[in-house]
Amino acid sequence: MVASRLLKVPVEIRLGKRFEGRGLTFGRLTLKIQPLSGWVGFFSYDVSSEKESRINNIFIFLAGPISSLILCSTCFVLIYYVNFPSIFDYLMKAVANAALAQFVITIIPIKYPSFFGAYNGISSDGYKVIKLFRQN
Repeated sequence: MVASRLLKVPVEIRLGKRFEGRGLTFGRLTLKIQPLSGWVGFFSYDVSSEKESRINNIFIFLAGPISSLILCSTCFVLIYYVNFPSIFDYLMKAVANAALAQFVITIIPIKYPSFFGAYNGISSDGYKVIKLFRQN
């Protein structure tokens, strides 16, 4: 959503490994969802190398990890202040821990190794941000 607001190019969000079909399009944003494909998702757009758009690109790459951190924090706050039934408490903790893991994995500047499956060889958001800071 951040990218669709900041950019004038089409943006695609793909949740899942493969997607056959056109997906849902909202203006320049296309959402493609492949059910039952696990905790895999990709975001793509053409990154401009212009200096003016560097800050926009940094915001876009940080939006995912920050969203994960916000989700994690929200879940932990709700767990602390709301007395959920045990199954909901368990699910809320699972979501919080998964969001925290997602934040850590995406903010660390690395290229994902082969044991990351579908992400093998792809740069993390943290890596992309560092790369943008190093551009002249």
